[in-house]
Amino acid sequence: MYPSLHSAALCGMMIVAAGIANSASTKNTAELLGVIRDPAISEISGAAMSQLKANELYAVNDSQNGARLHVISRSGAVIDSVLVNGAKNRDWEDLASFTLGRKPHLLIADTGDNGGLRAYLTLYIVAEPERPLPDFVDIAWQINFKLPEGPRDIEAVAVDAKSDAIYLIAKRHFPRVLYRLPLHPAPGDAVHVAENIGTFNTLPPANDVEKNRDPKFGRFQGDITALALDARGEHALVLSYRDLYVYTRAPGESLLKSLSRKPRRVRLPPMPQAESIALDRTSNGAIVISEKLLAPIYRVAIP
Repeated sequence: MYPSLHSAALCGMMIVAAGIANSASTKNTAELLGVIRDPAISEISGAAMSQLKANELYAVNDSQNGARLHVISRSGAVIDSVLVNGAKNRDWEDLASFTLGRKPHLLIADTGDNGGLRAYLTLYIVAEPERPLPDFVDIAWQINFKLPEGPRDIEAVAVDAKSDAIYLIAKRHFPRVLYRLPLHPAPGDAVHVAENIGTFNTLPPANDVEKNRDPKFGRFQGDITALALDARGEHALVLSYRDLYVYTRAPGESLLKSLSRKPRRVRLPPMPQAESIALDRTSNGAIVISEKLLAPIYRVAIP
């Protein structure tokens, strides 16, 4: 989480930008689905498609916004919300949807640590609640963990249920660092240590043009803000404040090897603070959401 990376004047440009092709190389067009208008979701930091309702998404806000899962439409309208019983929102930064034993689940990543001060980070796993939503949902299990190098800010977390693994990418370290945790850690340890499984250099940091254009926030343009893995194991999607990057995964290939190849870059229209991606299960695309009121929600095709 950072303050807005673009000036407020960009909000007026977004509707125009929605119909413009993102780049000549990708030939991708972002479809504007809606705009965030409800203050209850003005700080969206993670999103995932519901597995029970095809046209609904779950979304979470980051720090100091309460331990609630919000259900929203594709256009950004708030439909409902549910309290996560017993959870704390120190800094929720990503949300992942996955299936376990034919039952849909959600993983909430309380992993933000801008100051590098937290002794450990937390992952909450809950079963996706049936409709109508109850007043609260219980935590199925909780994983407290730390990184072997010490505190780092993490906003990109995804689940690979087939390999019973959780993957995490540090936000602003170069080369990029990929970590792994078991989805079901062995009992006994109060705080687990994530495994550093390697580094990759295929995502560019902020360049001189970006830094000069915005001396205060331009250096953050290459920071990684979200990660998503499709259930078939065919794609890994990585979001930065700048663009969306699509990696193709070969059968049986490790995620680190996939991330070590050059991705396809999907250029996004201007967004105040791109923080969330949700894989669109009804079509071959992804939904990208930004923080801030009047921020856009876009759907982009996966090339």
